[in-house]
Amino acid sequence: MSLSTVMSALELSQSRLGKDTGISRTAINRIVLHGVWPARGTTTAQQAVRACLKKHGASASQLREALAVESAKKLAPGVTAPEAAPEEANAIETPEEEAMLLPPQPLTEATRRHFALFTNPFVGEVTSNAEMFINGNIRFVREVAWQAAVGARMVAIVGESGAGKTTMLDDLKDNILRERKSVVCIEPSMEGAEETDTKGKTVKAVDIHTAIVRTFNAKASVASNAEARSRQVNAALTESCSSGHSHLLIIEEAHALPVPTLNHLKRLHEKMRLGRKPMLGILLVGHPELEKKLARWDVREVMQRIEIARLPPLGADLSAYLQCRASAAGRKLDEFITPEGVDELRSRLTVQGTGEPAQMSMLYPLNINNWMATALNTAADLGAPRVDRDVVRAI
Repeated sequence: MSLSTVMSALELSQSRLGKDTGISRTAINRIVLHGVWPARGTTTAQQAVRACLKKHGASASQLREALAVESAKKLAPGVTAPEAAPEEANAIETPEEEAMLLPPQPLTEATRRHFALFTNPFVGEVTSNAEMFINGNIRFVREVAWQAAVGARMVAIVGESGAGKTTMLDDLKDNILRERKSVVCIEPSMEGAEETDTKGKTVKAVDIHTAIVRTFNAKASVASNAEARSRQVNAALTESCSSGHSHLLIIEEAHALPVPTLNHLKRLHEKMRLGRKPMLGILLVGHPELEKKLARWDVREVMQRIEIARLPPLGADLSAYLQCRASAAGRKLDEFITPEGVDELRSRLTVQGTGEPAQMSMLYPLNINNWMATALNTAADLGAPRVDRDVVRAI
């Protein structure tokens, strides 16, 4: 049972706990959410929290369990408690931990009432053009993906988790429908796909051939012989191309493709032609590991023929992104967060990576959304009218 669980059972807010103990709201937030006690006066702070909990009706078992759990997170190496040693590795605060990727957090009922919200404007899928944030980098990636679809080019879209790769793919498919382009999207299943068979299932040439053939005929029997299967794929693409269709092979989680399959894709792209016209565009979407894999010597033929487009962090466009999300909900950004709060959020999510000479930005849309949801909940819990610098620092 955690401290936050006990507080919830006692209907005790962080604001009230802070007032009763005299501990700052920032320190209270770190204690409740992360189990991090003040570096100085830890014992005094714990005694004050214990007294407050007891005052609000906490039982002996609640006091014992709540404070024991929170204290265990700060035990030093060498203690005999069975769970203390594993926790110690995470107890040392590093820049990476300060800007870690936060898990999704729904807005509490108190937060929705505090900010007059029925839905969370900083979370959820992009379902309309109004919700689609576009800057120079995103516009470039969109165009590269579009050319793969209509020009049968071989392209790789690379971005960290939460950078917006799935949003970009959905936008591409929506544009194809909106522009009434006759593009057939072929998407092999990547469920359970791994680089080696010891970890999961490798995606091989036969899987890609099967996906192409059955996109045109779901009940088709796919040839077992590699040569016959290649001719079957060529015949299906030729017939469709002669009917005025373009084709785009989309492979998500492409960083999980083994090297032989990447080389096969290059050969497939070159072979599937109708005269001089390529019949199959290829769009690989994956994490930065994909780009590292493409830089290997044994994949050089692919690297020389593929165009790589990267989805970088939002950086200086953080405020514009947040405003876009607020506007899509019919609200103004300053109803939720102050300019100083935005600056602090940018600072918190820009860290010095381990062993890296340059700073590392974690300003990706999904991570920003999760931080904003947490910040709004924290502001409501602290009674702050908006998310400001202090609220962001309390996360």
